[in-house]
Amino acid sequence: MAIGRISGAMLKANLERNGTDLAVETDLLYIDVANDRIGINTNAPTTSLQADNVTINASQIRSTSGPLDLGSSPSDITIGGGAADNILMTDGSGNLTWSPLSSLSGLNGMGIELTTPTDTSLTQYGAIGSWTTTTKVTDSIDDLNEALQNVITNTAVSNVDFTGDTLTGGAGLNVTLTITADGNPNRYTINWGDGNYTTSTTDSTPSHTYNSNVGSPFDVEVIAFNNAGAGTGASSAKTRTSYITIYTATPVVSFAAYANSSGGSPITQWDDGDTVYFENTTTNTSGATIQYTWEWGDGSSDDVISADTDAGGVGGGRIAHTFTASTEEEVTRQVTLTLDSHSTATPGTTPTDDDASYKIYDTHTPTVGLSTTTGINETATSGLPVTFTNTTESTIGSYATYGIRYLYTFGDGDTQYVNTGSGASGDTGGTISHTYSLSATDQANGTPQDYTGTLQVLSDHTSSPFVSSTFTVHVEPDVRASITGTAVTVSDRSGDNQFDIYDGTDYNGINRARVSVSNATQNADDYVYAWGDGDSDTVTEDGTSDGTVGNDINHNYLGEGAGNYTVSFTANGTPDLTAQTDSDNLTFQLNAVPAAPNGLSSSSLNFVDSAQGTSPYLCAGFTDNSATSPLSAGANVNTSTARRFTSGTIDTNTVQNVYDGLSGTLTADINGADRGSRTFTTALNETGTTTSLVVSQQADAHDTISSATYPTGFYQTFDAKITQALTDYSVGVNDQRLTHDATGNTNYVSVVRDDLTATPVCDISSATITEASGTYNYISGVPYYNAGATLTLSGVEIYNWIGQTYRNTTTVFQVRSGTNVDSTTDSALSNQAYTYAQLEDSSYLTGGVPNANTGKDSSTPYAIADQTITLTSSNVTASEKIRVRAFNVNGTGSDAEIDQVVKVLTDAPSGVKELAIAVDDSLGNGTYTDDGIRITDFLSDTTDTPSYTGTTNFYTNAVYTNASDPGVAGTKEASVLYNVLKHDTTDHSGVLPAGPNRSADTGTQYFTFAFRRQVVANFDINITSSTGIEGMWIAAPGTGIDNASGLNGWLETTTQYAGAGVPGSDTGNGGNGSNGCALTGADVVGTGSLSGSYTMTLGSENMSNATGNVVLVRIALASGDSVTALSIGEAS
Repeated sequence: MAIGRISGAMLKANLERNGTDLAVETDLLYIDVANDRIGINTNAPTTSLQADNVTINASQIRSTSGPLDLGSSPSDITIGGGAADNILMTDGSGNLTWSPLSSLSGLNGMGIELTTPTDTSLTQYGAIGSWTTTTKVTDSIDDLNEALQNVITNTAVSNVDFTGDTLTGGAGLNVTLTITADGNPNRYTINWGDGNYTTSTTDSTPSHTYNSNVGSPFDVEVIAFNNAGAGTGASSAKTRTSYITIYTATPVVSFAAYANSSGGSPITQWDDGDTVYFENTTTNTSGATIQYTWEWGDGSSDDVISADTDAGGVGGGRIAHTFTASTEEEVTRQVTLTLDSHSTATPGTTPTDDDASYKIYDTHTPTVGLSTTTGINETATSGLPVTFTNTTESTIGSYATYGIRYLYTFGDGDTQYVNTGSGASGDTGGTISHTYSLSATDQANGTPQDYTGTLQVLSDHTSSPFVSSTFTVHVEPDVRASITGTAVTVSDRSGDNQFDIYDGTDYNGINRARVSVSNATQNADDYVYAWGDGDSDTVTEDGTSDGTVGNDINHNYLGEGAGNYTVSFTANGTPDLTAQTDSDNLTFQLNAVPAAPNGLSSSSLNFVDSAQGTSPYLCAGFTDNSATSPLSAGANVNTSTARRFTSGTIDTNTVQNVYDGLSGTLTADINGADRGSRTFTTALNETGTTTSLVVSQQADAHDTISSATYPTGFYQTFDAKITQALTDYSVGVNDQRLTHDATGNTNYVSVVRDDLTATPVCDISSATITEASGTYNYISGVPYYNAGATLTLSGVEIYNWIGQTYRNTTTVFQVRSGTNVDSTTDSALSNQAYTYAQLEDSSYLTGGVPNANTGKDSSTPYAIADQTITLTSSNVTASEKIRVRAFNVNGTGSDAEIDQVVKVLTDAPSGVKELAIAVDDSLGNGTYTDDGIRITDFLSDTTDTPSYTGTTNFYTNAVYTNASDPGVAGTKEASVLYNVLKHDTTDHSGVLPAGPNRSADTGTQYFTFAFRRQVVANFDINITSSTGIEGMWIAAPGTGIDNASGLNGWLETTTQYAGAGVPGSDTGNGGNGSNGCALTGADVVGTGSLSGSYTMTLGSENMSNATGNVVLVRIALASGDSVTALSIGEAS
């Protein structure tokens, strides 16, 4: 209930609540009676006193939400006590005391630990793996400093790791690690855990073999480092604990068989029924509990061994076994030893086993059957063939498996091995053949023989070999017919043999159809010879008659006709038990006698000596000495059967292998007369020279024509030719041939003897060259022919020209270039050829063919008709003479040069060009860019500085042209001859075309030219002269220089300009006191050799002021002077 105000007297000394909490305004003030707690602004205090989020409990003041706010500045907090630079320190039991700052020895880098970072790991994903939460700050900074240096020097290494390729196995296990690391490691050190280390290897895949399982499993530690680095960060280490597990070395099962219970060597085979002893040699079983099983492979029970000390174990004795027996049969038994269990081996190693196969051999009874046991030693079968059938039991082992073989011993010294199971002849159940042959002596003597043999089985059984019962074979001698034959006279024709005969008698009288037969039969009593031509002979063997053994019999086939004849021979006899007949034969070929070789009428005669002369043809009116007139005028006499000669001995070809060399007369027929003959006989080698007949061979046709066609003895042939000195022939045409009075004649061949042996000569003593037509090109008044001008050649005679033959050519006579003059090198004309018809003046041709002996010698020369010469149309500069020459069969005559100079000028001029003296286009203002030109205004003047009229335009007034001569004869004008300006006193009237006679124009000569430009005061004269000049002057008509000069308006290039004003010595008329115009001392033109540019000046005057803007240049030349280059250029 509600109560009013309580007076103080009403409150007890101890206000009791009886377990009920007291709340004022719910949570403004709350008294937790049960827990002795007071809350301000909370009705759930958690400590003795809680105001909002601040709690006070015992000696602790805390915030229940966020940090305890002690104020926004240090001035908000006041703590009493202490002195300056003191701090409150706890003793670990909650007691605070004031201490000076200097007393805090642990408050530095070595006193502060790293503790746990936010991501919970100091080393994960980091470069330094050695830090812990207790690592000091100073140490960690030192580590960072060293690690950073290793990064800079590329020697940093971190986060090494490794894996092994195999981690468990028996002793002897080889383990290969694969090491990885960040950075640049180049060395690795490995602690393998078994006491072995690999130190500072460069191999990141090192290997190690664990030879013992003592201490297994093994820890493995890998340190990766860079040997060029230092300190922290240059290495990184990783350890895997109990990483490699090693067991006992893997056991290897093995065993061997022996013939005895102890000692001896291992065996792989034995006889059926033998007891065999097996020794266990398995490895790595010492100290282990084991179990083995022996499997014998013969169907008997297995033997199980439970201890190595038992028989059949490694430490026990050998275990015995007797394999099940077989009957006359080889068997192979496979024995297997299995290690069923092993207490210390790597799990999964057992069971493991080994096996071996062994061969067991049995006894055998070989048997054999024969197809026959008696017979004849037949020729056709090379003796008596016998077939043997092997009937031995089929259970015998094969050679491929057991190495067993059969051995046939036939009794005649021959044996034959056969591999069992091979399927070869003589194998089990099969047959094999053998032929019994009597010896040559027994056969020849008729002696029979018995042969006894056996069949054996050869194996590895200790009782081998096993031998059959014996067998016997009886062999009788054979009746063997045998004859050989041959021609009585054996042919030597290629392809023939002893059986070739000929149906005729040779030139030596020998019958070539006879044959002889020899008998070499064995064991016969009588014989029959059937000759194949219907005749036969029967002969009884008596040792002496023809046809018996050792006594030849002959037969004649002459007249039987060509063909093959077979001799059929039969022999009969009984040499032992059986009556026998045998036969033989041979065939003779009867050939027809070959046809006779070709006679002389089939042979062709020609010349082996080359014709003499070039393209010789026969002249009209030639001398004919022949018997048959084989040639006519115009005939080619450079053929195989007609040739021209002037000297030597003339040979025909040799006709070869001509029939008949046995008889008849051979003759050399020249111009119908006998010039040597030979009569042949049967003798051989009837050779030699008779006058002009040469027989070089006479022999049998077998040796001369063909050994494949002719046998020796039937025909003879000869080789022959005609040879004769040319001097023995008459001049003109001669015919010749070979004749044989039985076999005919050869063709005729013609020898043309020509007595003209020299090359032709052109006589030009009366020759002249005159102008026929043409136009001229003038230079300095001297005329030259233009292109296409023609001349006329007259008065030429030719001798040593034509004899019995002429040269067949269109170039009979030639006009061509001769000697150049005036230092020219071009040709005025090309070579020009003339035919026989063009040369004809008086008749010397008959039907177009030259007459014999025309112009033959100097006493009878031939005067040719006048000939037209056409000068060149090419661009040339030529001054030369003309040569002529003639051609005949003997060659080309020498050139004859006519003393007449011909001048041709069709080429563009070079050097000094009087109609186009080069003036630099860049000189002046460009109004004029034309070249300088030679003028004729001073043609009649004879002085250095002739007077002139200043108002004359000298560039256009009177100039040289190439169309005419301005009249230079009798003047002082120098000439431009072949591009060179020179002093000229040449008489040009004696050449073609005729020009001026300058021979009287002695003394100083001049060359004056004009050029024009505007706005020019200075210019260069470019001049080249190896001889020098006499002087050079310039003038500018129409300028003030006309009056200022003291030389009729001319200025001297040989004197330097005075330096200012108008040049000229007449100071009264504005001159500067000097006629010099050379701009500098170096520009003064001397009288010696010149080569270069010389600058001239008009002073204060200018070409713009000159009449027509023209400047004149005048050059003086004395005898021998010349200028090779001249032009005007910009002042240099």
